[in-house]
Amino acid sequence: MKEFHTIPLTQLTGAICALTDVPAPEKSQGVMQELVDAVFEKTDGRKVDRVLMYNPDAIGRWTCEKYRDKFEKVRLHAPIELPILTVFPPKTPVCFGSMYTGASPSVHGIQHYTKPVIKIDSIFDAMIRAGKKPCIVAVKNSSMAKIFNERNMDYFLEDYDEQAVKKTLELIEKDEYDLICVYNQEYDDVMHRSHPKSKRSQKAIDHYSDYFDKLAEHVKKYWTEHTSLIGYAPDHGTHREWYLLGNHGKNIPQDMNIFHYYGVINPKQNSSK
Repeated sequence: MKEFHTIPLTQLTGAICALTDVPAPEKSQGVMQELVDAVFEKTDGRKVDRVLMYNPDAIGRWTCEKYRDKFEKVRLHAPIELPILTVFPPKTPVCFGSMYTGASPSVHGIQHYTKPVIKIDSIFDAMIRAGKKPCIVAVKNSSMAKIFNERNMDYFLEDYDEQAVKKTLELIEKDEYDLICVYNQEYDDVMHRSHPKSKRSQKAIDHYSDYFDKLAEHVKKYWTEHTSLIGYAPDHGTHREWYLLGNHGKNIPQDMNIFHYYGVINPKQNSSK
């Protein structure tokens, strides 16, 4: 895998806004038309009114390809597979900063591994202005727990991935939020302590898929009055360093190329597309 993907991560915010009929954030750079077209094909051109974004840390394209069977549950609910190029440097706060502002790192201000509050317009600000209700569910002290703080929205900060997913299931049942972003980090944690192909890393991939499956099934069960977009949307990939541990941060396809998976759930049609 020597070539880089060409769909920019910075266009995701614009696509979600287009699909939910929300004006995009001020610095958002374009629209991921591939996603918009694929979703509209599923909905016959109708907008969606709920969005669930599952953000598993550090799952790159090569991981999806090497362990393809581990992503069967993901593809079942979210068959729209998009080859996306993340931003440089491929570090968690840098990538999520671009994912949810639609802006490049030089614009949103995070250009290395640091976790300041992003001050520019984000998808969360855009949703709030449009009268919608977003929230973030994340592991305490993670990038997603910090960089989008200081908005008039709800934050649910949990001890670890399992607790974050449990909280998200509760929120889906309540059906109060138009956009839920839930962040998990086990694979990133484990591969840094071992390597991206270790048995513990592979188990973390399984956990991500199981969690996404639970969330999607809950959307089917409880968001019955909505047409919902669900996404399995990682931030960056990984590679193995010469000293054998896993890492990320280089301008190489292993770190920069990612797959996102999206699906449309409309219980009224009694199907997951």
